[in-house]
Amino acid sequence: MILNMTMENKAIIRPYQAQNKNACLNIIRSNTPLYFAQEEVPEFENWLINLEKGVLNSKNAESEFYFVLEHQTEVLGCGGYTVLSDSNEIYLTWGMVHRDFQKMGFGLQLLQYRLDSIKEKYPNHKICIATTQDIAPFFEKYGFQIKTIKPKFYSETLDRVEMELIYSADE
Repeated sequence: MILNMTMENKAIIRPYQAQNKNACLNIIRSNTPLYFAQEEVPEFENWLINLEKGVLNSKNAESEFYFVLEHQTEVLGCGGYTVLSDSNEIYLTWGMVHRDFQKMGFGLQLLQYRLDSIKEKYPNHKICIATTQDIAPFFEKYGFQIKTIKPKFYSETLDRVEMELIYSADE
């Protein structure tokens, strides 16, 4: 995948740091309740706290990576991935762009960065994501396929859509 970004929308993506927590919480709040259920906000905050402590958020996790996307020194997006132990699966985690900055290419930059990182560190792994019905079409554009839909999983209006991208080290 090749990004054609104008310089004005080119962002810097770097590892998450504790001082980014408030910005990341503002990002999820800007997307709630449209893309995230209200109950997910404290869940995400606890996830970030564990990340800062170096505590894995899933008992099945081997390692976790999380990043922030900065544009003109402002954190506009965040997202990462979790490598599962005893599996060839990697899950994209908590990926989001502030509501005011969507449809400007930042989500694609964040996705591409994570996919490139995974392909470099973990060739031949299956990349999975659990998202919602409104976001699934974004991932379908980049090769993800829907595997399962669980209606009203996150809330009365938000279904869980489980997707995967299978690639080879040659890609």
